[in-house]
Amino acid sequence: MTAYHRSQVDRGALRRYRLERVRRELRRRDFGGVLLLDPINIRYACDVANMQVWALHNKCRFVYVATDGPVVLFDYGCAKHLSQGYALIDEVRTATPHTYFTNGGRHGEHIQAFAREIADLVRRHGGGNQRLAVDKLDPLGTHALEREGVALTDGEELMEWARAIKNADEIVAMKEAIAACEAGIEAMWRALQPGMT
Repeated sequence: MTAYHRSQVDRGALRRYRLERVRRELRRRDFGGVLLLDPINIRYACDVANMQVWALHNKCRFVYVATDGPVVLFDYGCAKHLSQGYALIDEVRTATPHTYFTNGGRHGEHIQAFAREIADLVRRHGGGNQRLAVDKLDPLGTHALEREGVALTDGEELMEWARAIKNADEIVAMKEAIAACEAGIEAMWRALQPGMT
């Protein structure tokens, strides 16, 4: 039941492998970088998890990975401590959420601020390459980035190819995750009684 407490995975090596897989795909496609908003892709690229389910619905955190440059994680201001000790993250910034839910009547203003900040990273770290892969972005965010001169490309395909080949640490991590889930399900099964709510 405590398999996940005795992990055999070298987390540092796993993180380096995954980030290099992303950058390999960026180089192969001649992109200057990638902007990831899908929580699964954020976790793959930088390994920092925060409110995974909430972030599926609200574009409240994202990560910029330059092909040859920094990894910049955008997260809740009060959650910056979650990425402490992650050697591959060069900078953590407070995210500018860009949904109507979070911004209401100031939605357009926040989208423009988001686009300016990302475009600045592309200009500074893209080596002159304005092609930015993006995995999941709404039309308003897309248009705002395009107005800033960023040429958007498909980041979903890139990430599918990056994640396709597993290394030894990933196989071990998957087995450990399965063992932890099975232990949790078994504990629930043993605790279940008729009439429980």
